[in-house]
Amino acid sequence: MQMVKIHIPERSDRAKALETITLRGRVICLPDNVFIVPEPALEVLRSLAVAYQELDRGGIDYAEKALRDSLAGPAQRRATG
Repeated sequence: MQMVKIHIPERSDRAKALETITLRGRVICLPDNVFIVPEPALEVLRSLAVAYQELDRGGIDYAEKALRDSLAGPAQRRATG
């Protein structure tokens, strides 16, 4: 299954989107209002009129790597700072 990294800039759109798509599948939340969702979730977002920007695509391995990388970032900054 394709996973899609998206950015949802508007707070009201984020609330509406997460309320709906988290009930239907896996959602990975990253910093700065970025999410990784299954490709079918994009149709749900369109039906809700949620404005989003597609950033990247990949398989489940891509999604898991993006999550690991986002978690490693702050720890690396603390260790070197």
